[in-house]
Amino acid sequence: MAILRKRTPILPVQSITVGDFDPALPGGYDNVKTFPLSVRKGRSLSVRVEAEQPVDVAVSGPDGRILRFEEGMRSGTLGPIEFEEKCTAALVIGVFRGDKSRLELEAWTE
Repeated sequence: MAILRKRTPILPVQSITVGDFDPALPGGYDNVKTFPLSVRKGRSLSVRVEAEQPVDVAVSGPDGRILRFEEGMRSGTLGPIEFEEKCTAALVIGVFRGDKSRLELEAWTE
């Protein structure tokens, strides 16, 4: 039952910056960050974002298909996203080349 499930952090609260200039990278900007998220069977995934500037947030499943997408997100939660099998999902955070945003990020399952 969902009432008895507890919140389990899979990506602890962390502050990151997306969009830093880096001439060593193709395109010159570190404008996309990807995080693998290990999700157990029957759990729902939620992601919280608090950003200074708008960012695009996507969660993809084990087959690479986008399950949820939010464009221009500054503050809010993406999810819950249900998973029927144990898998590794991916959280992708991005900004346009030349844009930059500092954000606080957290992901959990219930």
